[in-house]
Amino acid sequence: MKKLARCGILLIVLLVGLTVLVFNNQAVYANDEPELELTSIDFARQTAVEAADRAIRRVPSYIKFLDPVIEENIYEARRLADDAMINYGAVRSDFQDLERLEAAEKMQEKRHAIDAARAAIDKIPPQHQITEQHRAIIEEARRLTEIAIEQYGATWLDICWRYKELVDAEERVEDPYPVPVPDPVDDPDVDPDIDPDVDPEPEPLPPTGAITTSIITGLALTGAGLMFLGKRKRRF
Repeated sequence: MKKLARCGILLIVLLVGLTVLVFNNQAVYANDEPELELTSIDFARQTAVEAADRAIRRVPSYIKFLDPVIEENIYEARRLADDAMINYGAVRSDFQDLERLEAAEKMQEKRHAIDAARAAIDKIPPQHQITEQHRAIIEEARRLTEIAIEQYGATWLDICWRYKELVDAEERVEDPYPVPVPDPVDDPDVDPDIDPDVDPEPEPLPPTGAITTSIITGLALTGAGLMFLGKRKRRF
């Protein structure tokens, strides 16, 4: 009986020990799972950010013109940056040079606006062919030019020589039959160094016979006077 009692007690103690051991192991695993999951998320976010940083480094710091390679690099860098922020919780400080990408995107938008204005101006026909029917084309070119200048900071130098064509076309459609003004260079009768708005100095009159006649008359009168004086002396 005593042996059976001892065996029962040992069996109970063994069962209690096994129960405590199993419970502690489950508690340890339960506490470790969130830490493993958090580490996995951090690694995925870091990987996404590094991929975006590599793509941003391929974007040029200054864009003078656009080509398919540059645009593709900008689009890819933006896609990866957005993916890191939206899907993996990345923030601006996680990226090495996110400002580089944003500056490139602004320059890209500016170049697109300039190219659109240039293309619209190129649709304007030559000056001598412009009529009232081309007013809509000219106004659209002006609208796109103002967008490039006012919204994206372009200048008339960015539009290049086309800007003068736009201004000339606007003047042409407002006054389709302007009075031609002769060019001093093309007109041989016009001195380009003379201002037409200033009256020229009067030129001296050419010599005439009036002065010669006066001199002869004076000599004749002087001679007559001398002869008259000579006759009076002889009388006395």
